[in-house]
This record gives sequence, structure tokens and C-alpha cells, in this order.
Amino acid sequence: MGCDAARSSGGVDLKGPYIQGPPGGRFIYLSWGTIDDDKRFTLFRRAKLWLDAIPPSVIEGALVSGLLVGRLGLTDRKGNPLCAAVRPPLIEWSAVAEGPATDSAGDC
Repeated sequence: MGCDAARSSGGVDLKGPYIQGPPGGRFIYLSWGTIDDDKRFTLFRRAKLWLDAIPPSVIEGALVSGLLVGRLGLTDRKGNPLCAAVRPPLIEWSAVAEGPATDSAGDC
């Protein structure tokens, strides 16, 4: 997933087709659902991956490397799909050198 990064008075603002919310309150939805025989998606749960929880040093590294990666487990303590607000330690953000994504849960 691509996005644009712009410096602002509050740090770095990330924008893109899957990034939602106002500056300082941006997030990406991780949506859980089913697809029926007619290829219709029915949502049953979703999580908000909060971008304001990304450490500034990681954002700066991502501006240099060109890739921001969020790694997270996809289930909660009960084994259900992860939902609600997702911030560290439930997600680990890192900046990596640009290249083919292998096992990233979300990249920007």
C-alpha cells in the first residue's frame, strides 16, 4: 500500500487511499470479514492501526528507506481476530530498506 509523507508542524503526516482520520489522529483499518460466492465482502470486525503511535525515529527512518512496516499478531488473547485500537506493544513499527515485502502485515 502506498502513501505520501509530508512534514508538518506536528511531525510527519501520512496520507494515502487507506489512511483515515485527521492530522494527528490518522489510522489504517484492518478489516475482518467473509467473502460469499458472489464475491461480496461482509465485514464482521475491524481494528484501527494508529499511526500516531509510530516513534518519530521510525518515521524518519522510513522517509530515508522508503518503507514503513507494521508487524502484529492477528488474534487477541482469546484467539479471536484482533480488533479495537492497535498500538504498541500489539504492533511493532519499523523502517526497512525498500524491496519486495515478504511477511509484513502492513506497509506504507
